[in-house]
Amino acid sequence: MALIKIWLLVMLATFASWYVLKLINNPKPLAWVFLFWVMVIGLTAGLLYFISVFLAA
Repeated sequence: MALIKIWLLVMLATFASWYVLKLINNPKPLAWVFLFWVMVIGLTAGLLYFISVFLAA
């Protein structure tokens, strides 16, 4: 269930960012915006996991 929520968050952030970029006349391909959010959320989750493992040890 958590994985579905993360993917929904990525999709929502992707479309919101893409729409805002379109509104300010700086359109980017949707795929690049999607990859950006996948990396941001993935790296954040990985960093938080690393910190929690480091502090637990």
